[in-house]
Amino acid sequence: MAVLDKLNAMISKSTSSSLGLSRGERGGHLGVWVKRGELYRVAFHYQGQTKTGKVFSGHFSYTFGPAVNSGCFQSLEMPRSFKEFLVGKEPAKTGSITVDFISEGGKNSKSYELRPILLCYRQKGAFIPGELCHRAWLMPDTAELASIKENDLKAHSEKIKAELEEKRKKEEAEKRAQEEAAKKAAEEAAKVAAAKAAAASKPAATAAASGPVDRSKPTLPNGKMIVVYGSSTGNTKNVADAVKAEFGEAVDHVKNITEIHPADLAQFEKVIVGVPTWHIGEIQEDWGAVLPEIEALNFQGKKVAVFGLGDGKGYPETYVDAMAELVEKFEKKGAKLIGMWPTEGYEFKKSKALRDGKFLGLVIDVENQDHLSDKRVKAWVAQLQKEL
Repeated sequence: MAVLDKLNAMISKSTSSSLGLSRGERGGHLGVWVKRGELYRVAFHYQGQTKTGKVFSGHFSYTFGPAVNSGCFQSLEMPRSFKEFLVGKEPAKTGSITVDFISEGGKNSKSYELRPILLCYRQKGAFIPGELCHRAWLMPDTAELASIKENDLKAHSEKIKAELEEKRKKEEAEKRAQEEAAKKAAEEAAKVAAAKAAAASKPAATAAASGPVDRSKPTLPNGKMIVVYGSSTGNTKNVADAVKAEFGEAVDHVKNITEIHPADLAQFEKVIVGVPTWHIGEIQEDWGAVLPEIEALNFQGKKVAVFGLGDGKGYPETYVDAMAELVEKFEKKGAKLIGMWPTEGYEFKKSKALRDGKFLGLVIDVENQDHLSDKRVKAWVAQLQKEL
């Protein structure tokens, strides 16, 4: 025990020292600690000789960016060449290690004998002094980092700190923007709901005078293709109009689902439907109101394609989920789905609107990728024209 204490004293010097080496957090590591000032780099230089006369020599370094602050401990994994020097098949029996500590106070070089370094390597050597903050270990320098001159290390550290701070501010700004967008969407939805509630509360005299509406009978004549959408804010309507513009005269009608009877959908050979996903995976309310009526229709021999709007950053866990709910109703009644769309280029975490690694149809993200909307609509329509 007295021998170990002596070795500890040799490596730690004294508690008044402001930096030094100690055991690491695991075997094969050495610990670097600093009490005061910022530590920018630690460079190891070693040399020694084996029993048979084989000579070892080498050097390696670690550059901290941003710098390790005052009162910190860093556990560093030693490179393979140094491990061979210490504990290889033919390790060095004599030799020394010099460590250059480059901090804001300049360079401080310390020399160590093999024995205390070997004990620290095996987690039996000196402890770090006091209660210093532990940090994750780092791998040795890349060639690029090692090439940074000592006089430039502080500037390098400040640059990394500035980049991290900029990243933090950007993430906070994005988070605030997402929260504002979600708040705005909720306010818009509340306005729409309030308007519908007001309309529903009006006296029923007008409806009574014209008689009840028969929801089972279509109001449109048979046709080739129709584009039908539900839209609370106008974004889905804009995409529907863009799809119609690409198809041209091939589309007979572009209609809001509130403008027609659900039975009109079965009057067409090809049906393109558009639906936004609201809040946490909810289907747009106008579509939600007619789903039971769609389930009563027959779409055997019909082809259906779907496009959906979602917010990949605001609601990444329920991205365009409403597409799946709508497609399910059509497929259960015999419709054949076409127009499945690749997921490449979209940012999201989960979506119910996936099948075999693709979206069930075109996905438009106005909130985050509106600059790609026109291009995606053109490509999707070109794909549909081949599938149709």
